[in-house]
Amino acid sequence: MSSILRSVTASAALVASVALLTGCSLFGGIARGDDGQVTESSDIAAADLLTGDCFSYIGEGTDLSKVTIIPCADDHTFKVINQGTVLTTDADAAGGLQNAVSAACNESYAAFKGALPDGARTQLSFLVSATKVDDKEASAYSCVAIDPKIDPAAEAPAEGAEG
Repeated sequence: MSSILRSVTASAALVASVALLTGCSLFGGIARGDDGQVTESSDIAAADLLTGDCFSYIGEGTDLSKVTIIPCADDHTFKVINQGTVLTTDADAAGGLQNAVSAACNESYAAFKGALPDGARTQLSFLVSATKVDDKEASAYSCVAIDPKIDPAAEAPAEGAEG
């Protein structure tokens, strides 16, 4: 290997190491602190969200595959409260994917709701994508709740609204 090629390779490795240590990625990754929390807002694929991430949909929210991930201390609308996968066979046995994912999200959603201030309203939704687990068809899911500490519409629900 020539000395120029070694120098270029060493420089690239150094830049990649520094980028990773500072919470950045050379490939458009998400800036995260040592605690794993997002430190800078950026537009990402919804499939790249992790449990605990706060986000809002881009624009009018018609494209649910892309989101703006946001530090949770900043204004946002949603929070990922749990994630997992469910095999297609298990979803079928539960009466469908929605039933299986809803059951998987129940405990984390109850805990999330229980931690909210009195009178705060929230709502549960899911982000789901096809995947494989040990070569078996499955769905990856994220349990997503409206974070009413930030969402003004959720803080002042209409009369008769359910939460």
